[in-house]
This record gives sequence, C-alpha cells and structure tokens, in this order.
Amino acid sequence: MSNYRLTALLVPAALLLVLPAFAAYPWQIPLGSSLALPFLLLLTILFAGLRYPALLPSPLVFLSGLLCDLFTRSPLGFWTFLALFALLCTRIPAPFLHNRSAWLRTVVFAFSLVIVTMATWALASLYQLEWQEPRTTIDGLVAALFLLPVPALLFIGVEKGLILKKRRAAPRIGRAG
Repeated sequence: MSNYRLTALLVPAALLLVLPAFAAYPWQIPLGSSLALPFLLLLTILFAGLRYPALLPSPLVFLSGLLCDLFTRSPLGFWTFLALFALLCTRIPAPFLHNRSAWLRTVVFAFSLVIVTMATWALASLYQLEWQEPRTTIDGLVAALFLLPVPALLFIGVEKGLILKKRRAAPRIGRAG
C-alpha cells in the first residue's frame, strides 16, 4: 500500500476514534446540551459518508460509536446504533449520487440529518420509557452543526493536502478522477 493511500485511510480513522474522546470531555456548551458533541460524531459520519464513502468502513464506524458509548457513559449500544444508522443513511443513496451535483448531495445530507435527528430523539425516548422533550435533541443538533466545519475541513484537508494531488485514494462521488 502506498503512502498516499495509507495517509488517506489513517487520518479519517484517527478522527473518528478521537471524536468520542472529545465528546466525553466536560466542555461548557453554550446551549447546555449533553448531546452536542456525540452528535458531532454522527454529523461527521453523515458528511464523510456522502462525500468520501470509501473512507468509512463499517467496523471503524462501529468502533467509534462503541467508544462514544463508553466515554460518555451512555447505554451500551446507543451511540453505536446511531452511528451505524447514520452510515446506513449515507450508503443507501450513494449509488444514486454518482456523478450528481453537489446540490443534490446537500439535499440528501439535510434529509439524512432530519432522519438521524428523529432517530436520536426516538431512541432516547425509548430508552427512558417516556416522551423526551425534542428541544434537547434539537439543541444538540444545532450546537453540533456549528462544530461540523472542523472535522469537515480535516476530511477536505485529507483530500487536498495529504494525498498526492495527482491521485486520490477515495474520490468523491460526482467527480471524475
């Protein structure tokens, strides 16, 4: 395996394994939501899954969700299920997005975001065995959306800077070459 391929696979793997530890740190989130940083993991999976599907193998996403469960002291399987569900939300439309515009990928991202947010709220309500206030989930989503540019720029940096410019390990959907 050549160096550019190894770098292209290690940087996203490291990012997905660091995000759960980042989510466990007791940051002072302005909105006060404990869901914001674990939600960032889900948004990163959605973003990278739609833009760079070859860089997110299912075992890596599973391990990242499991670490998020362990680090945030959530019920075992909560964030793991949601991480794999977010990956599924990107894998289903992936064949239809081949050679399509960025606008369509943005629409699919927004639709997937709504589905994953509803699944997070429903799973939290099911776990608590009572109707949860949707405001907490929405606050977590909004706070995570403000943080999404950081991992997104890291993924784009992998594409632009760390990989040899002539070849790409995992080309984006919709681009030739």
